[in-house]
Amino acid sequence: MREYFRILPVTLSVVKHSFWLVLLLTALVSCQKSSDNKGDAGNSSVNSAESSPLTPVTQEGVIFYANNVDKAFETAKAEGKPMFVEIYSESCHVCQAFIPVFKEEKVSDFYNKTFLNYRIEVNSPEFQSFVLGQKIFVPSLPLLLYFDQNRNLVHLATIDADLEKLIEQGKLALNPNRRSASMKKRFEEGEKDSQFLIDYALFSKVTMDTVANRKAMDIYASQQPESSYPSETNYLAIQKLLMDVENPLGKYFINNLFAYKQGRDAAEVKNVAENLIMSSLYSSFGNQYSSDKIKQMRDYLVKAEIEPQVARNRVLLPLINAYFRENTPKRAIDLVNTHMTQVQLKVPDYAYLLKYFNERSPDASYVPSAEIWAANALKMAAPGSEEETNIRTELAAAQRRK
Repeated sequence: MREYFRILPVTLSVVKHSFWLVLLLTALVSCQKSSDNKGDAGNSSVNSAESSPLTPVTQEGVIFYANNVDKAFETAKAEGKPMFVEIYSESCHVCQAFIPVFKEEKVSDFYNKTFLNYRIEVNSPEFQSFVLGQKIFVPSLPLLLYFDQNRNLVHLATIDADLEKLIEQGKLALNPNRRSASMKKRFEEGEKDSQFLIDYALFSKVTMDTVANRKAMDIYASQQPESSYPSETNYLAIQKLLMDVENPLGKYFINNLFAYKQGRDAAEVKNVAENLIMSSLYSSFGNQYSSDKIKQMRDYLVKAEIEPQVARNRVLLPLINAYFRENTPKRAIDLVNTHMTQVQLKVPDYAYLLKYFNERSPDASYVPSAEIWAANALKMAAPGSEEETNIRTELAAAQRRK
């Protein structure tokens, strides 16, 4: 089994706040601000690349650059080199173990000659703007990424700090027939051994290709006898590779959590289960779940020892959407009215719900309830405030649908 199974994972972001709507609203506002500022950000990036010099941040061993990724790609292209990018954390002990390896003469000779080398710290602005902007998921640290001159990710690795392995990965990145980007074609041509499927599942997870990941992991699961599902190898596959809780490995895991907790950190097992369920629920395929399937996800969360009310909060919006898709808006209205008896909403929550129903409800049957929601919100909103204006705007939009 490859070494990346032995590297500590980055903790997945899992929402634990019981007021799910507040958090979702915050995310929505943040996304909107990001969208509104996209043009300015793009210009800023270009200007930065043109005006800021590319200066090394290391003076010996592998020469790394940082803090100007656009300029780095520009320089790499001008020099006719691909680009090697290390994603790391200052507090990651595994990342620190790479420092002396990068100073080894054999490594530095190869990497300095072959690549333009770049580093991105996970807490830096560039992690947000470039790594997440490129839709790259970071499952473990350090994550070694190899790009061609046109910014295409062609290879990745998560390995131990080892001289020979580091050079091996650099050479693989140069081989169009063996590097990570070749895996889709190789998979389609019939390469299906377990180690290849693990590698392909990792690449597809990092690149957020849920379709490829599900295909690879479905075949991988079919190759494993059920008696091996709780093994350390398959537990790590669930933890680091799996994106679909309905995969046989995932279903067995959720239904047998007690067995997986034997000899392992119980809190970690719980987090793995929670992450797997939530990533499935909010995935592209999860967006098409039926209402019954979403209720099953809620039950899975409870099996994972999530408080029942928190589990209900987590599935609220997916369940509303499912009811809309199934053309049963009354069930969505009843769900929200019940939710309001369980959770104390704030004005932004009401505004979000009103807007949500205005834009998505298949008919106007929700309007009488919307008027009650708006009345509840207006009791809390300060007169003349932006919150009051937002509520009245959405109320007017709802009433126009009568």
